[in-house]
Amino acid sequence: MVPYNIPIIGHTLNYLFNAEKFLVECRQQVNTIAGNEVAHEVYRTDTFRRFGATDSFPLYRVFKSLEYPETLQQIIKTVREAIAAKLPSYTGRIQKQFMISINKEIGDCFNPKLIITANGNFSSMIARPVADILVGQEISKNEDVVKAFADFTKDFASILVIPPILSFIHPKVHTQVITLPLRFGWNPIWKHVITLKGNLKPVLEKRLKDKEILGDKYEPPLDIIEYLLNDPEHGTKVITDDYLNKICEFLFIIVVVSIHTTSRFMTSALYDFAGRPELWDDIYEEQVRIDKECNGELSSQHINKMVKLDSFVRESLRTFDSVVATIPHRCMKSYTFKNGMTIPKGRMVITYLMDIHYNTTAYGPEPRSFLPYYGLENNFSASKIDKNYFTFGSGKHACPGRFFAVNEIKIGMHKLILNYHIKTPSGKIEKKIHSGPLASPPVSGLIFENRKK
Repeated sequence: MVPYNIPIIGHTLNYLFNAEKFLVECRQQVNTIAGNEVAHEVYRTDTFRRFGATDSFPLYRVFKSLEYPETLQQIIKTVREAIAAKLPSYTGRIQKQFMISINKEIGDCFNPKLIITANGNFSSMIARPVADILVGQEISKNEDVVKAFADFTKDFASILVIPPILSFIHPKVHTQVITLPLRFGWNPIWKHVITLKGNLKPVLEKRLKDKEILGDKYEPPLDIIEYLLNDPEHGTKVITDDYLNKICEFLFIIVVVSIHTTSRFMTSALYDFAGRPELWDDIYEEQVRIDKECNGELSSQHINKMVKLDSFVRESLRTFDSVVATIPHRCMKSYTFKNGMTIPKGRMVITYLMDIHYNTTAYGPEPRSFLPYYGLENNFSASKIDKNYFTFGSGKHACPGRFFAVNEIKIGMHKLILNYHIKTPSGKIEKKIHSGPLASPPVSGLIFENRKK
């Protein structure tokens, strides 16, 4: 163990306020921080299990189904089969929903307009196309449902505002304390479940009725609720309250792992773009050319041609500046890495992102510098995983929704860059906000101004 000077509190202050320095010290003495040398092994073997964060991030206290391993497997299967595999079919709907959000959240900027991004504008922008895909085009028109999707993760985070100081006694003590409100009936996210249930029930009932009447002539809508109705694990003949609870819980788990993360990444990418005027013309010209080719209606082929924007997004994700990955892994049995280091059973393994994303072997003598066209020059797309790029994990534990997330970010940025000049209030690169080892986008706001057509 790394020695410390403060009794009881131990390393808490160092961890919260200088996580990178603390982990460098840990790396020299404790084999629980997986850096550039061994992280890929953690993600590529069954010995390590994801979601070892249940002590510090007890989502299972809200969604009971997460206590069962098969729930996560079903979610991964759904994302792969019903979203990732059908991306081309969703492209037109995604850009349509983005334009609705852009007009609503930003609108006309004849005069420069400061948009305070901390207000969750981009959560709503991401939530609208996600709602379209999850619950269909009819329900996604309901602003209350879009708001429920956008606010869900933010409200869940309010349960977790207590820093993990009590973990010095035992991690489970911290878990018990932060979940006390839930056990006493305070649940800030239940209102969102009620909103979704109220809008979902009549639509599901109508679909079941249409199926019964039309038979083979029934034309199934393309969305996740239709996929679930036809899935052996989630299908039904009657829409009961229990069934609605089950479906809503399943959908909101997808919301947690999609909208919050994607909106943070897109917001950060916009700040990265806005603070680098030397890149504006080059990336804008690519978007103009593609817009002319597709006459304003993007297809998957056109999105694939956004090679400069894709490379820029990849670099923004690489330099997001979180010191570690959000979700650690638990070692299920003693494991010896190829370099000879051994981790005992039960040990939590944290992915040291900065050691991976800022390693000099891959990114040169100044790996912390922003390399906008590194991906383009090395044929690495933003959604492609490799041992030097762990934004979406690696191996069998890689995020199955990464293709959808990157497409969303690219479509959103494409539309925004085409329509607006975007810059930071200071005219410089804004610093990200750090809380312990995790990073969040800046909060200074972005200035939008209409482009001359």
